[in-house]
Amino acid sequence: MKILHSMFIRKKLKQPSTNFQLFSMILIIILVLNAFSIAQPKKEVRAVWITTNHQLDWPPKTTDPVIQKKSLIEILDNLTSKNFNTIFFQVRSQGTVLYKSKYEPWSPYLTGKLGESPSYDPLEFLIEEAHKRNLEVHAWLNMVNVKSGDLPTTITDPPHIAIARPEWTKKYIEGNNISYWLDVGFPEVREYLKNLCVEIAENYNVDGIHLDYIRYPGIDFDDSLSYEMYGQKKQRGDFRRENINQLVSAIYDTLISIKPMIKVGSAPIGIYENLTDARGWEGRNSVFQDSREWLKRKKQDYIVPQIYWDLNSNPRFESLVNDWTKNKFDRQIIIGIGAYNPSVAKELEEQIELTRKYKADGQSFFRYENIKDKRFFAYRFPANIPPLKWKDSIPPNPPFALSGRNIEGKTGLIELVWGIPPKASDGDTAKYYNIYRGFNSKIDRENPAYILKSTQNYYYYDFIKRPSQLEYYYQVSSFDKGNNESQTATEIIKVELTNLKEILSPLYAKDLIAFRPFNRTGELLIESNSNKVISISLFDKSGNKIREINPVQLKTGLNLIELEFPSTRMKEFTIKIFFPDRVEIVEFKI
Repeated sequence: MKILHSMFIRKKLKQPSTNFQLFSMILIIILVLNAFSIAQPKKEVRAVWITTNHQLDWPPKTTDPVIQKKSLIEILDNLTSKNFNTIFFQVRSQGTVLYKSKYEPWSPYLTGKLGESPSYDPLEFLIEEAHKRNLEVHAWLNMVNVKSGDLPTTITDPPHIAIARPEWTKKYIEGNNISYWLDVGFPEVREYLKNLCVEIAENYNVDGIHLDYIRYPGIDFDDSLSYEMYGQKKQRGDFRRENINQLVSAIYDTLISIKPMIKVGSAPIGIYENLTDARGWEGRNSVFQDSREWLKRKKQDYIVPQIYWDLNSNPRFESLVNDWTKNKFDRQIIIGIGAYNPSVAKELEEQIELTRKYKADGQSFFRYENIKDKRFFAYRFPANIPPLKWKDSIPPNPPFALSGRNIEGKTGLIELVWGIPPKASDGDTAKYYNIYRGFNSKIDRENPAYILKSTQNYYYYDFIKRPSQLEYYYQVSSFDKGNNESQTATEIIKVELTNLKEILSPLYAKDLIAFRPFNRTGELLIESNSNKVISISLFDKSGNKIREINPVQLKTGLNLIELEFPSTRMKEFTIKIFFPDRVEIVEFKI
């Protein structure tokens, strides 16, 4: 079974066809639903990291706020066109931020000067524009790492944390690289980092908080003072792991107490502990990042392990995906994919399918620039974000009274309107709606091929540029803020393209035929004006009959017939279709 969206071979008639151009317009693009080559889930996270550190993805190399805003909108529109649904937007790096903070200075990437206020709030602007497009926004923070390279010398208000609290900050040297890290062994440091997250949750309508660099830089980090004060004779590794555990727990518990529906997640090192075919830098033992303990304690809603390797290397991508998804502890595992890696960039479709094989909850790509020009076949249909049932498992009420019409004078423009549902038992109403479209009265809402669009409005305009038929069928369901879908939906309605019907009424007195060949198979589409029985014969180039299909029952409307061709060296064939009153001929090459 295949998706048909290419030019069909046109039939040859024994008698001349009339109005052939109109016929071609109707049948140029046909979408056959019900099945497709690789199953695509209806619910999965499709995310991307938008990196602002060093202006890698955004902002552009300019301090002009108009250009910065335009660039951000272009990113959002591009992601929407690719059927993404989630953004991890970097709001803190190098100890500076892209939002108004009482704790840390503005990033110099906006105005060219550290600590200088821009003319707009980038995080607020992004949230507003992303939500218009039904994209979730998670504020992504580099946590424990606060500077790479030399410390800033500019005096700002508030000052850079490494300057304000040097006793919290430790220099870390790795080869020729110098960086500065906070010592999370001090309770005051953990409180400070928690307050950064709280500030965002209280002041911005973010959908989630996304933690990165929530770890130690390495085994040789100098935390001798904090260990002496608070170690309590624990093993150094256990002391460090528990410091990070306490930080993660404090952030989660505090944020959930403020906004119960906010999502809290993180991006840990891709290898939790070494496997036979996945060996390298270990999250738990090399940087004391015990992310599975966070899941066990229910202090994360999701984890995005950074599995940035290709399919054949060691560490092996598939083995790590399997390892993470086997250890979900009833939370979500979203697989981080290293699109920046040239060997991975060639395998993105295969890696997506592997994450689905192991029942991951979605994918995230590092980073935007590396997938900007990529068109994902694996994302050819939209997907809804999976709900977090431990936060909210009560579905909203469905919308009602769906109506539709072909707007007068507009050949392919259909207006849909529906009623806003009343609140459910938990007080939730609809946050957004799924619009489903089909070619007959059977719409499968579990099949993402039927999803036309998700919208926050109670109306939608469906512009069908090249109609494939005169009648379309629609249904609408509702989703609440927890991404729960209503158990039922509106009644399925039929909307007729009345403008097109008036134009084509003489043409529809006859059956219409289109054909598309594949390698050794073909799909014959017949738009029949009545129920009837036909037979089909396949001939070679010399006119010898080599296959016969008899009989075939046609129903009124669209009929799809799949054909198989013999395994021969022949490349040219003829199909004869025997109707009760005539014979139609299709000639083609494979």
